[in-house]
Amino acid sequence: MMIMNTLCALALGFFLDSMFGDTSVGTFLPGAIRKYETFLDKKIKGAYADTPEARNAAGGMFEFLSLTSLIVVSILLFYITYSVSNILGILTEGIMCSCALGIRNSKTLCAEIMRAAQKNDVDKARICFNELTGMDASQLEMDDIIRCTVESSAANITDCAVAPLFWTGLFGGIGGFVYRCVNTADRVGGRLGGYEDRSGRIPTAVNKFFSFVPSRIAAKFCVADGSMLLLDSVNGSQTVKAYAGDSQDRNAAQTQAACAGLLNVSLDSGYPNGVIMTLGKESAKPDAVSIYWVNQLISGTAVMLLLLIAVIRVGLFFLL
Repeated sequence: MMIMNTLCALALGFFLDSMFGDTSVGTFLPGAIRKYETFLDKKIKGAYADTPEARNAAGGMFEFLSLTSLIVVSILLFYITYSVSNILGILTEGIMCSCALGIRNSKTLCAEIMRAAQKNDVDKARICFNELTGMDASQLEMDDIIRCTVESSAANITDCAVAPLFWTGLFGGIGGFVYRCVNTADRVGGRLGGYEDRSGRIPTAVNKFFSFVPSRIAAKFCVADGSMLLLDSVNGSQTVKAYAGDSQDRNAAQTQAACAGLLNVSLDSGYPNGVIMTLGKESAKPDAVSIYWVNQLISGTAVMLLLLIAVIRVGLFFLL
């Protein structure tokens, strides 16, 4: 029965993210997680000495405490609500699934940047880019904003869509919720959060572990979706094989390389805090239309994986 309950919860979470992803209702729980982990990060790292060993220990303690506390809370909510009724349990698990996903947020901000680029509104593009990535865009020109937006949204195919769905498909709403906590911890206390010292090593390593398999699946599904959109799927597949394995951030580079090949443009790997490696056709820069196509790839890849999870879970339901 739990197999179908989780499938219903996943469908509910996907619907909630599609409807409320970019509203105050949709971002309340992910925002609360980020605020909690930011508070914990500052408290813990402020209590450790400024030596490589101490900073590394601080990062490990931050990761352990943040994940342990959030996992315990999610498991308690899961079992308490399901013990009351299946309907309440599915609703709670559906909210967990919605919290894990970030598809609409990413697509909405990318679309705003695309429209700003078409109007040559640099100030609007900078504001939206800051919301999308958390990076300071005050010194970026429009071409740089477009390129970085495509790079970020290509990486979000894994971070905001495929990885949450993958872990939810395996372990239900708790799996997706835990992945979101891991990814947020990396953005708060890891290299994505700007920590270049040793304190970011453990949060980043944990996030890379959780993203390793989903990123490879995301690249395959991304290329498959690109073929249905009549993009250059052969070049997309070849670009992944040629470049993704040599990048410093091999997880992000999977979907970045796929998008670079599908769109026949040049993208940079290692985004945002790694050594840059050029992916794809070096002489072709992405334009505003490239943002549109990556948005379509996010949606198509997510739907394809959601359908696969549904088929597997329905099959298991009848077999078991």
